[in-house]
Amino acid sequence: MMDTSREEQLVEEYIQEEDLEAAVKLLYALIVKLARQKQFSKAEALRDKLLETDPTALTEIIKTAEIIEEEKIVSMDKAHKEIWAKFYDTLTSEEASILYYAMKQIEYEPDQVVFQQGTLHPKLYFIDHGQLKLTCKERNRETFLGRIGEGDIIGEEMFFTNSVCTISLIATSLVKVHCLDNSCLSGWEKQHPALVAKLNDFAKKTNRASGFLRNYQFDRRHQKRHRVTGKCQVQIINASGEPMGRPFYGELNDISVGGLAFLARITRKETARMLLGRRLRIIFDLPLESLKEPLDQPGTVVAVREYAFEDCSVHVKFRHPLGQELLDGLE
Repeated sequence: MMDTSREEQLVEEYIQEEDLEAAVKLLYALIVKLARQKQFSKAEALRDKLLETDPTALTEIIKTAEIIEEEKIVSMDKAHKEIWAKFYDTLTSEEASILYYAMKQIEYEPDQVVFQQGTLHPKLYFIDHGQLKLTCKERNRETFLGRIGEGDIIGEEMFFTNSVCTISLIATSLVKVHCLDNSCLSGWEKQHPALVAKLNDFAKKTNRASGFLRNYQFDRRHQKRHRVTGKCQVQIINASGEPMGRPFYGELNDISVGGLAFLARITRKETARMLLGRRLRIIFDLPLESLKEPLDQPGTVVAVREYAFEDCSVHVKFRHPLGQELLDGLE
């Protein structure tokens, strides 16, 4: 980092001697050097000093502002700019640099909680890399809502309204984000209202969390469940459908066209919660004469409910729904 203390002292001497021309010239040179070295806060502080020293030095005042903005744009994270290019294209260069330099870059490890349901967390997240899962909890039932990743934005409602988190967000891989705290809003609403309006509009259009929540509520209301019994074989699989580890067994509890629930003995709560959002392959039989062989269904764990004596109810959404005519035979 460049040390400018000697030059700044010299500026003060010029001002004391009322040699404003020399002070302006040295301040201009310092601001340009600092901007080129990406020391933007220092460059902006000296530009304020320039304005204070000689408000009539319009050429230097305008040029230093332009140079600082140009250097800010050039030094922005290229990968981030590419991911969010459509949004940045709607902003002026000034708005783009104001937004970018107000954000913090944060990394999250797998299984790290980004924000927790029921807490105040007024931040907006631009996801640059990785995968995360959205969950919500009702009574003792934890539900998987969906996955988000690169190119998604999350936190719009909490950021703009200071409302409590209605869902939780958890990393499922290494995640990189740019995070914006809403402490910037009060100043922006007065000085940069167009930026706030563009950000609000983009966040509402891009935020998929509310859609996941609506779909979950619709499925719960509209899919009839049938009580069933019997064992099922459960295999955790990866995104390619390949097995991960050894299979385990559970007891069927209920089934609908969209999924099923089974009971399993899981001794650690952390293990049960880690199942949320996992892909499974479930092999099971139903008491139907028309069924000649066991069903083999891939799906995703959407909820885990904890019971006494280390039992958990695991709720799975099928990748491909069953036919209603098949389940009608269970009545």
